Amino acid sequence: MNIGYARFSTTGQSLDIQLEKLRQYGCDTLFQEKDNTLAELDAVLEFVREGDALVVTRLDRLACSLHHLVQAMLALAHKQVGLVVLDQGLDSRKANLYQTVLAMAEFDRSLVNERIAEGVAKAKAAGVKFGRKNKLTAAELNALRQEFQASTNKAELAKKYGLHRSSLYRLVQENNGGNE
Repeated sequence: MNIGYARFSTTGQSLDIQLEKLRQYGCDTLFQEKDNTLAELDAVLEFVREGDALVVTRLDRLACSLHHLVQAMLALAHKQVGLVVLDQGLDSRKANLYQTVLAMAEFDRSLVNERIAEGVAKAKAAGVKFGRKNKLTAAELNALRQEFQASTNKAELAKKYGLHRSSLYRLVQENNGGNE
């Protein structure tokens, strides 16, 4: 018997798409998680019997960490229940170990990338600046701009401020809003 499990995504994915894919695959029973308690996951792991297949659309719908995924897969293996992941083409009843390991690595990478993207977005929203610090202070930049307009020897000016000539021109252009 095919048992489907759907869980909502933090990125706002609707359960409807997952449920439709599970129905199309031929799931006899559907469990759907409506919150983050994972109560339905516990229920489906209790419900499945030997010879059944737990069907999910993606690995990240089954678990939110690699550790949690391994626990779920061990519980399924202990009950001799197969795991089918539709979008990633994984079927533990047929797949060789190589495919399983690759799918797990992809799952772990996607979780890490998702968390990094969320962290960067939060940091940017909080005003955190990324990248290299400016070499010159605002006062030094203003002095550089004035000296740039008065100086004919740009190489010496760049050397004075510890810059390459190309950086000198770029900084002056950015500081002038592109007027140089």
